[in-house]
Amino acid sequence: MEEGFIILTIFPQDKEKKLRPALVLRQFPKYGDVLVCGITSQLHQFIPDFDILLDTAHTDYKLSGLKAPGICRLNMLTMISTQQINGKLGYVAPKTLNTLLKNLADYLLKK
Repeated sequence: MEEGFIILTIFPQDKEKKLRPALVLRQFPKYGDVLVCGITSQLHQFIPDFDILLDTAHTDYKLSGLKAPGICRLNMLTMISTQQINGKLGYVAPKTLNTLLKNLADYLLKK
């Protein structure tokens, strides 16, 4: 699964076992597991300068395949195997993916 794709998966910590959208941030070597961040329609959870808001004003909204505006939440990370991917909705542009990766890296490297 390519980085930047928006997929459907069940998050391991989700008690409802409901398919949810997630953004593939990075595929890891050898076994092909992927790091994803969840996408939520709970817009009040948006963290400026950290998350990405995919709404009708964002240039990637139409590419995303989302049915409603959503937040790519870096507070909602998980590793999944490619077998846990249950479909593909769309994607985000490399610029958007790189912004998220930079925000995450900057946060992790902050002292």
